[in-house]
Amino acid sequence: MRIYLSEAGVISLQQPEVFDRLDLKIDPMPDDRRARMLARLGRAEGEEHIRLDPAVLRFLSPLAGAPAWEEGFALMLAKAAGAGWIDQAGAVRAHVVPTAQARRIDANTFRATFRNLAAGVSAITTGSLEDPVGMVASSVVSISADPPLVGVLVNQTASALPYLRQQERFAVSVLGQEHDELMREMAQEPQGKARFRSADWQEAESGLPILPAALAVAECRLIAESALGTHLLLVGLIERSQQRPGLPLVYFDGGILPVTLNA
Repeated sequence: MRIYLSEAGVISLQQPEVFDRLDLKIDPMPDDRRARMLARLGRAEGEEHIRLDPAVLRFLSPLAGAPAWEEGFALMLAKAAGAGWIDQAGAVRAHVVPTAQARRIDANTFRATFRNLAAGVSAITTGSLEDPVGMVASSVVSISADPPLVGVLVNQTASALPYLRQQERFAVSVLGQEHDELMREMAQEPQGKARFRSADWQEAESGLPILPAALAVAECRLIAESALGTHLLLVGLIERSQQRPGLPLVYFDGGILPVTLNA
């Protein structure tokens, strides 16, 4: 099995069913960031090895708990102990495998590329009608129908992010074509009530500010978050939702793209 520490900040376990090796693959990154990421997993021993608590491997493995996986994992640890690769604290030694610098586009090319991806626009809100917090997002994705999950990618510098994490609840209001002024307001006005002036916001059963005139509203409880480069993926469990027919507000190449439905 192999732990992968990616340049994007994601820690994952690859090939969890392979028990004849244990290593850690790590992308090139600044020394201070590398040290922080390694410290999340265990104790570095020089440049080539790290000591890992077996509980970390079990936590990362999607197969943990399955009898066949647990049997193979136990045999792997027994073999490591016989080879002297487990210390007195029970930590197992893994080999660190640096990866080569991968080819990548720069940030400006990335932005130019994805300006050509048309996307719906949603208002992401938290707090209350008396003390509302909001932002607009085009990176909203439906993740799962059972359980009902939605994901929102939020820039780590966004003014709304600390409130979204603190409240642990948020609403997604999918905007229609008539909400272009609301979109500009949410994007340009200072955080707070100034972003909620141009529409009829109401208090949901959950207490969150929602837009009943939106094409769809999902009231969510924050259940997970994951850092991905410049953004944080917030995952919400949808507790309530409502919908209405209409045409979506679509953002494309820095502007609003008119949309019509063909019969």
